[in-house]
Amino acid sequence: MPKYQTGLERRLEYRERLAGVSQMLHGLPAEQQNPIQMQFIELMRDYNEGIIDAATNHKPLVCTWYGNCQELLAGMGIKYYNPVMDLMFHLQFTDYADAKECDQFPLDDKICSLVRYAVWSMENRVHPKPDAFVCMMEPCDGQDMLHQAFKRSDYLKDVPCFAFDPSYGHDDKDFEYVAHQLRYEMVPFLEKTTGAKYDFGRVAALVEETNEQYRVWAQVNEQLRASPCPMPSFSVPDVFWALTQHLPAGDPRATDLMRLTLKIAQDNVAKHVGPVMNEQIRILWPDLDCLWGDKLGAWLASEWNAVVVNSFQGGTPYEDVDTSNEEAMFFGLARRSVAEVPMIRQGRGWVDVYEHDLTTMINDFNINCVVNPGHMGHKDQSGEVAFQKRICRDMDIPNIVLTTSLFDERYTPLEKVQNDLSNFFSTAGFKRAKH
Repeated sequence: MPKYQTGLERRLEYRERLAGVSQMLHGLPAEQQNPIQMQFIELMRDYNEGIIDAATNHKPLVCTWYGNCQELLAGMGIKYYNPVMDLMFHLQFTDYADAKECDQFPLDDKICSLVRYAVWSMENRVHPKPDAFVCMMEPCDGQDMLHQAFKRSDYLKDVPCFAFDPSYGHDDKDFEYVAHQLRYEMVPFLEKTTGAKYDFGRVAALVEETNEQYRVWAQVNEQLRASPCPMPSFSVPDVFWALTQHLPAGDPRATDLMRLTLKIAQDNVAKHVGPVMNEQIRILWPDLDCLWGDKLGAWLASEWNAVVVNSFQGGTPYEDVDTSNEEAMFFGLARRSVAEVPMIRQGRGWVDVYEHDLTTMINDFNINCVVNPGHMGHKDQSGEVAFQKRICRDMDIPNIVLTTSLFDERYTPLEKVQNDLSNFFSTAGFKRAKH
């Protein structure tokens, strides 16, 4: 039997939990309060209330995935959710309760944990039933299976689905191919299934706000080149990824939060300070960030004077979307969706993109060590390991490929990750921190 009936039950649980987290953060002594955390939680609370309102009052609601042109959804006034974003965010507050239940789910545990969580959550009606769901037919077979599983489930089998086909190349003709799908297939689909209406002016205004967000992100990345790195491991891509891909796109409050992060990073660079003052190892993480990154980052800083300066999740070269006319805007949105959003960017097409990103980031961020998490469900990333090893060898950069789950820290215990990294760092000639 499904765990819930309508999915609203879980949203009400989220409401109570997020209120408690907010109260806890505001109750800390002033010197311990983190304004980025506090503002982010408030945005999470508002986002959750928007989902509750849409589901309760029959307003447009869509289930989607990152990279699926969220700007278009938000610009049409459609509330949307990613089926794993909330679930993963709340794991840390619930001692992995959902993950433990998912262990009993009859889906091979060698499949990407992100996919397993998503299918389990829909089968158990953890989310409100949407008016439609949107997916991208990526090369990732797990993603393709995920959407097929949704369509076969009792909960979603009658929910209309739109799947757009990503191009493999990265020339103008490739983006024009995707742009045509967005404008002449996805927009009519959303209007028909949700009742929302497309208006070029409204969408363009929202896209301009997201353009500014990506400009600020690029400025923050400029600060991350400094030594010591002004921000903790994983912190920037973790927060900015959620603000741009999961929470409602184009929210000016998200832009303000990103500007606040920029100000903190700039101040730290000016003062020549950072979380790891005796910085020895500057790590590039060529994948999405891991859900257990805060624990790993604290250990890296304490034991090895090391910091994960950036990851593929944070180092993507986003470009402005031209909003001067409709054709240019959809072209830019198509390029952003299939050629800029991390993992889709590196895994969708030619390996030269992966090689470019790896080489450029090693140079730009003064990287002296590459740690590939080796996510157990990333077949595309696994196929790129040989290229990573060749590039690191040619650039004289030590590199290691682990085997972990980015989204379930139980798959490879943190103690084993730490032991493997310690052996690797020692072999590479780095010295353990003195306490």
